[in-house]
Amino acid sequence: MSLLILRTLPKWSHRAVSLILPPIWKNYLLTRQARRLLLPDIHRWQTQVLNGEKLNIPALLPWMIETAQGSERDPDHLVELVILVSLASIHTTSTNAVHCLYDLASHPEYIDPLRQEITQIASSSQGWNKASYARLWKLDSFIKESQRFNPPSLLSYHRVMQSSHTLSDGTTLRKGSHICLPAYHIQNSPDITPYPATFDALRYHRLRSQNGEGHKHQLTTATSENLNFGYGRHACPGRFFAALEIKSILVRLIMGFDFGLLQGEERPASLGAY
Repeated sequence: MSLLILRTLPKWSHRAVSLILPPIWKNYLLTRQARRLLLPDIHRWQTQVLNGEKLNIPALLPWMIETAQGSERDPDHLVELVILVSLASIHTTSTNAVHCLYDLASHPEYIDPLRQEITQIASSSQGWNKASYARLWKLDSFIKESQRFNPPSLLSYHRVMQSSHTLSDGTTLRKGSHICLPAYHIQNSPDITPYPATFDALRYHRLRSQNGEGHKHQLTTATSENLNFGYGRHACPGRFFAALEIKSILVRLIMGFDFGLLQGEERPASLGAY
């Protein structure tokens, strides 16, 4: 919220205005708390790495400490990176998984096809491993269709113009302008998604099954028609891990539980990640 407010104001005013914004003060307090929690471990692990020891701890922060170079090794910088990664990944992934559960309860007819797919992959000669999740085409399609109805944000690709630029149609984007793309309306245009008001969980499974279309319609594929993960070289680098997390959650729940809404109940309202 603070960023949205500051972006509407001249850059020279940001420092003064930030002093009176409550969310920024709360951020300072939370960052200070994060330092108290993380700095002791950071200092201990950095000492171990300097002594040539391998941490062998399957967690984000130890990995960052082992791979950091130059100024990246600064303990305060590492704390800020952990906060940034948490901000970008935790609520977005969990919100997506919750929406999938809502849609699964609202459309229980898809439970059996998804269970059959999971059972088939698990009982194959290749067994169950990380690569198994990539073979769950129906589940991937279900998650993508749920995300189409419940995107993390209606807008995507937020940018602030560093210099003025004139588009091919003559429109001028002036320096300092805040621009973004209507991701939800692009993906749900009838020209791109036929019958966009219909929840069709196997929509992308059918598209991927066509010759030469196996990769184009995956959940993690960032295209000009699907901007939920951004686009181009700035597309979300964590989208593959996020997809794996969501699939892991859903596989466990689909195989262990039945889903449905209480009689007379409607699907709960969607949550907004941003």
